[in-house]
Amino acid sequence: MSNRSFTTSRRNVLLGIGAVGIASAGAGLGTTAYFSDTESFSGNSLQAGEFDLRVRFDGQYNMPGQPLFGAASGVIDGVNSTANGQVIGEADFGFVVDDLKPGDTGIGEFCFQIDDNPGYLTFGGEATENLENGYTEPESTTAAMGDINDEGDAAGEGELLDAMIVDVSYSNGNYSDGGVVQYLPGTSKGDIFSGTLREFFAGAPYLFDHDPSTLVADPVPGSDDGFVEPCLLFEFEVPTSVGNEIQTDSIAFDIDFNAVQARHNLLRASSANTGFVDASQTVNQNGGYGDGGEDFGSVAMTGRARYGGTNTWELATGAGAGTPSQDQQNIDWTPLNGVAVPFTYTYDDAAGTATFDLGSGSFVSTATGVAAPAGRIGLQAKADEATVDIDNVALSVDGTTVTFVGPDGVTASNDDGPGGREIAYVALTTDAADLANGFVLSGDVTITLQGDFPGNDEGVAFDIVVE
Repeated sequence: MSNRSFTTSRRNVLLGIGAVGIASAGAGLGTTAYFSDTESFSGNSLQAGEFDLRVRFDGQYNMPGQPLFGAASGVIDGVNSTANGQVIGEADFGFVVDDLKPGDTGIGEFCFQIDDNPGYLTFGGEATENLENGYTEPESTTAAMGDINDEGDAAGEGELLDAMIVDVSYSNGNYSDGGVVQYLPGTSKGDIFSGTLREFFAGAPYLFDHDPSTLVADPVPGSDDGFVEPCLLFEFEVPTSVGNEIQTDSIAFDIDFNAVQARHNLLRASSANTGFVDASQTVNQNGGYGDGGEDFGSVAMTGRARYGGTNTWELATGAGAGTPSQDQQNIDWTPLNGVAVPFTYTYDDAAGTATFDLGSGSFVSTATGVAAPAGRIGLQAKADEATVDIDNVALSVDGTTVTFVGPDGVTASNDDGPGGREIAYVALTTDAADLANGFVLSGDVTITLQGDFPGNDEGVAFDIVVE
């Protein structure tokens, strides 16, 4: 385990203005003196601020008193790291369990302090080792009948990475060895992540939110008074449903915490899923559209590029919810098939307009009378016997580039004969304050039609939906 600390150097810069005397002598006219005076704006200094991440942890494995991370409690702080009150090297921290069994559990709570300035905190990690370590007699029978990773290969990849379940949540910072887990009020277990350890690493990095009750992630405040709440809670479990397939398997992994200054910086989260981005998860699942859904409260503006069998509405921009039909342009899709095409979607707050530009000016649609956005941005792809790939998504708000923690694109692809289309989206978690003074959304879209593409309306489509 390691943390990332960013500490600026301290420098004192003195700015002084020296006195300048002025005198003159006039040739042949006698001596002439000029009144003079000098005032100095001196004694100036500039000092860089401090930005240093510290991580406190408390943990247990299985029973109270059995440490999770090599010690029941400690502080990770570079050369000043401690465990159980003893100074140790940061490299000495580690999650070490020698006799893992089905039914085993572990808990680790991490709290954060950033001296002296607020900072955005991200976390994640990677598996550095995933070994089968041979077969025991009972495991060899299980492995031969369905080894999850490398069937029948005693030197292959183990199953523990897929067997271990991880829930990542917000806690109130009051957990201690042997205590009761207390989730932050208004949150619940697995709010940040719930799944296998392999899936946790695949989804990294994650953006920590100092105030989960708000739409966008808030930075951890700068503090020299100690660790602040909320904290991050990891709960590990090997379910009792897991059997002999994990015998002798071993994994090694790193968990990293990274902080970056919040001043003059915008970090926001992004996520990807299937279904209509503005619908609820219930609507998407009940309708068979997908598994996700961001449940937008309202829609301020939309844009759509689609294949239209009637040669209408192939590029459209609109204000409000519903079909974006306020301004329509036709697109000749033939030269665009299989080619990455740049796009921009621009909201001009002063003019009250939204402009969708596909192909660097090749096809442009503008809607007027657009109301100020209230929240998130969704980009969704729809594909039937085709592939729609949205990539390199970027956002600039009021001239400031937003950094997203999460995916920067999404792909929808369908090749199932008479089956239905696939709908997938990427959602950008922005709020009204982010977008109020205008924004420019950009990226690339690649639409690839298969030989049996039916040519139906919205058989391929690329939508932009702004809450």
